[in-house]
Amino acid sequence: MTTEKTEVSAVENMTKQEMTKIIKTAKREAESSKKEGTVSIYDVMKNNTSEIIQKMELKLPTYTQLYTDLYTKYLHTIDDLYGTCYLSEKKFFDKLGMDKTVVRAFDAYCKSVTSVMLSQIDMSADFAKMYVQFRLATIDSYDKVVHLVMDSYARAWDQFNSYNKK
Repeated sequence: MTTEKTEVSAVENMTKQEMTKIIKTAKREAESSKKEGTVSIYDVMKNNTSEIIQKMELKLPTYTQLYTDLYTKYLHTIDDLYGTCYLSEKKFFDKLGMDKTVVRAFDAYCKSVTSVMLSQIDMSADFAKMYVQFRLATIDSYDKVVHLVMDSYARAWDQFNSYNKK
């Protein structure tokens, strides 16, 4: 009861200029909110999240190309290293006069190691492919579940709003 009297008396004690100032401020705020339109928390979060995701998608080819270039340069450097050392090593080992059977045995060993390495590279690529396919399938399943949940969520809000209108 005393709070009502205090509020009423505070309004009664206001000057016309103070009251006019408050009304004008409220009117300006109402007009600016009309100009901006109605914005919900959902709109704010969705728009900002979408903007971030679109920027990441836009930059993905750039990152992929940069890492591809880096990896290609790395492999080229290693290939050059072996190519440059080849002549010096050939002269060195030719001067040693190694037995041809030992060289052939070493060649067979190197070919078997190379074969294992090439096989492991293929298996690694196949594993990466299966892993990505698995992840994509998981994301697809998750996306379907999220859509089902969101549809149920929307229907629940519709029901709530229909009860709320009555």
